Amino acid sequence: MVGILDPTGIGIDDGGFVTLTSVYDMVKTTESNETKRLLDVKPGDISALMVNVKPEYARGDVATAIETQVSGVAVVTSKELMSSSVARQLEGLRPYMLFIGGGFWAISVLMNGALFSMVVNERRRELGLLQAMGATRAYIFRLVMLEAVQLTAIGGLCGMVLGAAVIFGLKGTIEASLGIAYLWPSSGFIAIFSLGLLAMAIGTGILAALYPAIVASRLEPYQAIRTGE
Repeated sequence: MVGILDPTGIGIDDGGFVTLTSVYDMVKTTESNETKRLLDVKPGDISALMVNVKPEYARGDVATAIETQVSGVAVVTSKELMSSSVARQLEGLRPYMLFIGGGFWAISVLMNGALFSMVVNERRRELGLLQAMGATRAYIFRLVMLEAVQLTAIGGLCGMVLGAAVIFGLKGTIEASLGIAYLWPSSGFIAIFSLGLLAMAIGTGILAALYPAIVASRLEPYQAIRTGE
Protein backbone atom coordinates (compact mmCIF):
# COMPACT_ATOMS: atom_id res chain seq x y z
CA MET A 1 0.00 0.00 0.00
CA VAL A 2 1.60 3.21 -1.18
CA GLY A 3 -1.06 5.66 -0.05
CA ILE A 4 -4.75 6.38 0.43
CA LEU A 5 -6.52 8.92 -1.74
CA ASP A 6 -9.03 11.38 -0.36
CA PRO A 7 -12.64 10.09 -0.47
CA THR A 8 -14.79 11.18 -3.41
CA GLY A 9 -18.19 9.77 -2.48
CA ILE A 10 -18.38 7.55 -5.57
CA GLY A 11 -17.63 3.90 -6.30
CA ILE A 12 -13.90 4.29 -6.86
CA ASP A 13 -13.48 4.80 -3.09
CA ASP A 14 -13.87 1.01 -2.73
CA GLY A 15 -11.26 0.23 -5.37
CA GLY A 16 -7.52 0.03 -5.56
CA PHE A 17 -5.15 1.39 -8.18
CA VAL A 18 -2.23 -0.70 -9.36
CA THR A 19 -0.03 -0.64 -12.43
CA LEU A 20 -0.57 -3.13 -15.25
CA THR A 21 2.84 -4.61 -14.51
CA SER A 22 1.73 -5.34 -10.95
CA VAL A 23 -1.45 -7.00 -12.24
CA TYR A 24 0.53 -9.27 -14.56
CA ASP A 25 2.86 -10.21 -11.71
CA MET A 26 -0.11 -10.98 -9.44
CA VAL A 27 -1.61 -13.28 -12.07
CA LYS A 28 1.69 -15.12 -12.48
CA THR A 29 2.47 -15.54 -8.80
CA THR A 30 -0.97 -16.25 -7.30
CA GLU A 31 -2.00 -19.84 -6.55
CA SER A 32 -5.69 -19.05 -6.11
CA ASN A 33 -7.92 -20.03 -9.02
CA GLU A 34 -10.48 -17.41 -7.93
CA THR A 35 -7.85 -14.69 -8.02
CA LYS A 36 -6.67 -15.86 -11.42
CA ARG A 37 -10.24 -15.74 -12.69
CA LEU A 38 -10.77 -12.21 -11.35
CA LEU A 39 -7.41 -11.08 -12.68
CA ASP A 40 -7.79 -12.62 -16.09
CA VAL A 41 -5.97 -9.78 -17.78
CA LYS A 42 -3.66 -10.26 -20.69
CA PRO A 43 -1.25 -7.74 -22.18
CA GLY A 44 -3.16 -5.41 -24.47
CA ASP A 45 -6.54 -5.88 -22.75
CA ILE A 46 -8.54 -2.70 -22.12
CA SER A 47 -11.38 -2.46 -19.63
CA ALA A 48 -12.12 1.27 -19.63
CA LEU A 49 -11.24 4.44 -21.48
CA MET A 50 -11.56 8.04 -20.33
CA VAL A 51 -12.57 10.53 -23.03
CA ASN A 52 -11.74 14.21 -22.67
CA VAL A 53 -14.54 16.06 -24.47
CA LYS A 54 -13.78 19.48 -25.93
CA PRO A 55 -15.88 22.38 -24.58
CA GLU A 56 -17.61 22.95 -27.91
CA TYR A 57 -19.12 19.44 -27.86
CA ALA A 58 -21.95 18.21 -25.64
CA ARG A 59 -21.09 15.18 -23.51
CA GLY A 60 -24.47 13.60 -24.19
CA ASP A 61 -23.98 13.80 -27.97
CA VAL A 62 -20.47 12.33 -27.71
CA ALA A 63 -21.73 9.48 -25.50
CA THR A 64 -24.53 8.68 -27.97
CA ALA A 65 -22.11 8.70 -30.89
CA ILE A 66 -19.73 6.30 -29.11
CA GLU A 67 -22.52 3.88 -28.20
CA THR A 68 -23.90 3.80 -31.75
CA GLN A 69 -20.55 3.51 -33.51
CA VAL A 70 -18.70 1.18 -31.12
CA SER A 71 -20.37 -2.12 -30.30
CA GLY A 72 -20.08 -3.83 -26.93
CA VAL A 73 -19.34 -0.74 -24.85
CA ALA A 74 -21.25 1.10 -22.14
CA VAL A 75 -20.77 4.86 -21.83
CA VAL A 76 -21.00 6.65 -18.50
CA THR A 77 -20.69 10.43 -18.47
CA SER A 78 -18.99 12.28 -15.63
CA LYS A 79 -22.29 13.83 -14.57
CA GLU A 80 -23.88 10.41 -14.18
CA LEU A 81 -20.80 9.15 -12.36
CA MET A 82 -20.89 11.87 -9.73
CA SER A 83 -24.65 11.95 -9.23
CA SER A 84 -26.54 9.76 -6.79
CA SER A 85 -30.05 9.20 -5.58
CA VAL A 86 -29.20 10.98 -2.34
CA ALA A 87 -28.03 14.08 -4.21
CA ARG A 88 -31.22 14.13 -6.29
CA GLN A 89 -33.36 13.77 -3.17
CA LEU A 90 -31.53 16.59 -1.42
CA GLU A 91 -31.94 18.77 -4.51
CA GLY A 92 -35.69 18.17 -4.39
CA LEU A 93 -35.80 19.05 -0.70
CA ARG A 94 -33.93 22.33 -1.14
CA PRO A 95 -37.05 24.57 -1.58
CA TYR A 96 -38.63 23.09 1.54
CA MET A 97 -35.41 23.47 3.51
CA LEU A 98 -35.15 27.12 2.45
CA PHE A 99 -38.77 27.69 3.43
CA ILE A 100 -38.29 26.08 6.84
CA GLY A 101 -35.04 27.98 7.38
CA GLY A 102 -36.75 31.26 6.48
CA GLY A 103 -39.53 30.48 8.93
CA PHE A 104 -37.08 29.80 11.73
CA TRP A 105 -35.23 33.02 10.90
CA ALA A 106 -38.46 35.06 11.08
CA ILE A 107 -39.33 33.45 14.42
CA SER A 108 -35.81 34.23 15.64
CA VAL A 109 -36.21 37.91 14.71
CA LEU A 110 -39.53 38.12 16.56
CA MET A 111 -38.20 36.35 19.64
CA ASN A 112 -35.09 38.51 19.78
CA GLY A 113 -37.21 41.61 19.30
CA ALA A 114 -39.42 40.60 22.22
CA LEU A 115 -36.33 39.86 24.32
CA PHE A 116 -34.74 43.25 23.63
CA SER A 117 -38.06 44.95 24.34
CA MET A 118 -38.13 43.27 27.75
CA VAL A 119 -34.54 44.34 28.38
CA VAL A 120 -35.34 47.96 27.51
CA ASN A 121 -38.43 47.88 29.71
CA GLU A 122 -36.44 46.49 32.65
CA ARG A 123 -33.76 49.15 32.21
CA ARG A 124 -36.06 52.15 31.88
CA ARG A 125 -34.72 53.73 35.06
CA GLU A 126 -31.10 53.27 33.97
CA LEU A 127 -31.82 54.76 30.56
CA GLY A 128 -33.72 57.65 32.16
CA LEU A 129 -30.80 58.40 34.49
CA LEU A 130 -28.39 58.38 31.55
CA GLN A 131 -30.55 60.90 29.72
CA ALA A 132 -30.86 63.03 32.86
CA MET A 133 -27.07 63.15 33.08
CA GLY A 134 -26.79 64.41 29.52
CA ALA A 135 -26.92 61.33 27.27
CA THR A 136 -28.50 62.14 23.91
CA ARG A 137 -31.15 60.07 22.20
CA ALA A 138 -28.61 59.03 19.57
CA TYR A 139 -26.32 57.76 22.34
CA ILE A 140 -29.14 55.69 23.89
CA PHE A 141 -30.00 54.29 20.48
CA ARG A 142 -26.39 53.32 19.78
CA LEU A 143 -26.08 51.82 23.26
CA VAL A 144 -28.99 49.44 22.75
CA MET A 145 -27.91 48.54 19.21
CA LEU A 146 -24.32 47.89 20.29
CA GLU A 147 -25.51 45.55 23.01
CA ALA A 148 -27.67 43.72 20.47
CA VAL A 149 -24.72 43.35 18.08
CA GLN A 150 -22.48 42.02 20.83
CA LEU A 151 -25.04 39.50 22.11
CA THR A 152 -25.98 38.19 18.66
CA ALA A 153 -22.32 37.97 17.59
CA ILE A 154 -21.49 35.89 20.67
CA GLY A 155 -24.60 33.78 20.13
CA GLY A 156 -23.72 33.26 16.47
CA LEU A 157 -20.18 32.14 17.32
CA CYS A 158 -21.41 29.75 19.99
CA GLY A 159 -24.02 28.35 17.59
CA MET A 160 -21.46 27.76 14.84
CA VAL A 161 -19.04 26.03 17.20
CA LEU A 162 -21.79 23.84 18.63
CA GLY A 163 -23.16 23.03 15.17
CA ALA A 164 -19.70 22.12 13.84
CA ALA A 165 -19.09 19.88 16.86
CA VAL A 166 -22.40 18.07 16.35
CA ILE A 167 -21.82 17.60 12.61
CA PHE A 168 -18.26 16.37 13.20
CA GLY A 169 -19.47 13.96 15.87
CA LEU A 170 -22.22 12.57 13.63
CA LYS A 171 -20.00 12.30 10.55
CA GLY A 172 -19.77 8.52 10.76
CA THR A 173 -23.51 8.14 11.35
CA ILE A 174 -24.33 10.30 8.33
CA GLU A 175 -21.99 8.30 6.11
CA ALA A 176 -23.46 5.00 7.31
CA SER A 177 -27.10 6.06 6.96
CA LEU A 178 -26.79 7.73 3.55
CA GLY A 179 -24.16 5.42 2.12
CA ILE A 180 -22.02 8.27 0.82
CA ALA A 181 -18.77 9.89 1.86
CA TYR A 182 -19.14 13.00 4.01
CA LEU A 183 -16.62 15.38 2.49
CA TRP A 184 -15.65 18.63 4.18
CA PRO A 185 -15.48 21.66 1.88
CA SER A 186 -12.29 23.63 1.42
CA SER A 187 -10.98 25.81 4.23
CA GLY A 188 -11.63 28.93 2.15
CA PHE A 189 -15.27 28.00 1.65
CA ILE A 190 -15.67 27.26 5.37
CA ALA A 191 -14.16 30.65 6.27
CA ILE A 192 -16.42 32.56 3.87
CA PHE A 193 -19.47 30.56 4.94
CA SER A 194 -18.71 31.17 8.63
CA LEU A 195 -18.31 34.89 8.05
CA GLY A 196 -21.61 34.91 6.18
CA LEU A 197 -23.38 33.15 9.05
CA LEU A 198 -21.85 35.54 11.57
CA ALA A 199 -22.96 38.52 9.48
CA MET A 200 -26.46 37.04 9.26
CA ALA A 201 -26.58 36.59 13.05
CA ILE A 202 -25.49 40.19 13.60
CA GLY A 203 -27.98 41.42 11.01
CA THR A 204 -30.73 39.48 12.76
CA GLY A 205 -29.83 41.16 16.05
CA ILE A 206 -29.80 44.60 14.46
CA LEU A 207 -33.18 44.05 12.85
CA ALA A 208 -34.67 42.65 16.05
CA ALA A 209 -33.35 45.45 18.26
CA LEU A 210 -34.22 48.30 15.91
CA TYR A 211 -37.69 49.02 17.31
CA PRO A 212 -36.71 48.56 21.00
CA ALA A 213 -33.74 50.90 20.43
CA ILE A 214 -36.02 53.56 18.93
CA VAL A 215 -38.41 53.21 21.87
CA ALA A 216 -35.51 53.49 24.34
CA SER A 217 -34.16 56.63 22.65
CA ARG A 218 -37.56 58.35 22.88
CA LEU A 219 -38.09 57.77 26.61
CA GLU A 220 -38.70 60.88 28.68
CA PRO A 221 -36.08 60.92 31.49
CA TYR A 222 -38.47 61.81 34.35
CA GLN A 223 -41.16 59.34 33.26
CA ALA A 224 -38.58 56.60 32.64
CA ILE A 225 -37.08 57.05 36.12
CA ARG A 226 -40.49 56.93 37.80
CA THR A 227 -41.83 53.91 35.89
CA GLY A 228 -38.52 52.12 36.33
CA GLU A 229 -38.65 52.18 40.12
